Amino acid sequence: MKEFGKLIEVDDATRKFWAIFQPGYPERMVEVAEKKRRFAYYTNADTALKVISNKELWFRNATVMNDFSEISYGIDLIHKVFSGEAGERFREAVEDIFEGTISLVDKRLQGWMHDWELETYIACISEHSEDEDKSGRLSMWRAYGDTALVVNNAPMMAFTDKLAVYSAPVMYLSEDGYKARLDQITDAILINRKYLQSLGQDTLVTYIHHMLFHTAIVTKHPGFSEEREWRLFYRPNEEHSAAMERRVEVLGGVIQIVYVLPLKHDPKVGLFGADVPSLLDRVIIGPTE
Repeated sequence: MKEFGKLIEVDDATRKFWAIFQPGYPERMVEVAEKKRRFAYYTNADTALKVISNKELWFRNATVMNDFSEISYGIDLIHKVFSGEAGERFREAVEDIFEGTISLVDKRLQGWMHDWELETYIACISEHSEDEDKSGRLSMWRAYGDTALVVNNAPMMAFTDKLAVYSAPVMYLSEDGYKARLDQITDAILINRKYLQSLGQDTLVTYIHHMLFHTAIVTKHPGFSEEREWRLFYRPNEEHSAAMERRVEVLGGVIQIVYVLPLKHDPKVGLFGADVPSLLDRVIIGPTE
């Protein structure tokens, strides 16, 4: 079971997992698909030109991106909330299904959280609306550059396990916001206790692992909410992609590893409608001479 993938092809078990452990995720995917939402990749003109001419998108390590706390924020939030009342309620609900489950989750997480922070490669895009077609979004120009590539949503809806690159909307949560979300998840666990018990303890441990991973990867401070960010991410330590090329590049004076996603239509490796002519809707030039 993968927590991200092509929405229309997921099985009932995955949909049930989303409903219990990732509330709101499938609704966001359906909204993007039904409303044919587009996305914008805000960057500088040099990078935008390279994306188009080289037909590739770079995924950078989370530790060297604009906000160095890209993943550490979500991990810190997990530690804070799970050490409090909401975390205790969650643990009690899980232990009531299978005693010892939390201990097994803790054992599995040893080392993984550190790896999530250090070995996750990300490309960030932003939900785009029609009223931004001409001028873009001021806050994004201020933060990310002078050029926006507006793209169609087909690849976002069709990234599959075969590609091993996944997409998800960012959650903008404060500590109180995550407490409320965890309480919502706990309520769903209590309602679906018999169903989760029928799956067995190993599956329940895996589900909780995926839930925590999702929180770590896609949670940001509410102060960034205007970005309406979605993340494309690749985890080479967990899953290899035949489509992704590993390179060493110098960016901003920093030598770093990047993974390169070719922009082409190649269903054999899990790429759907990702070729530049199909993908690119428009280019917006922001405030610049």
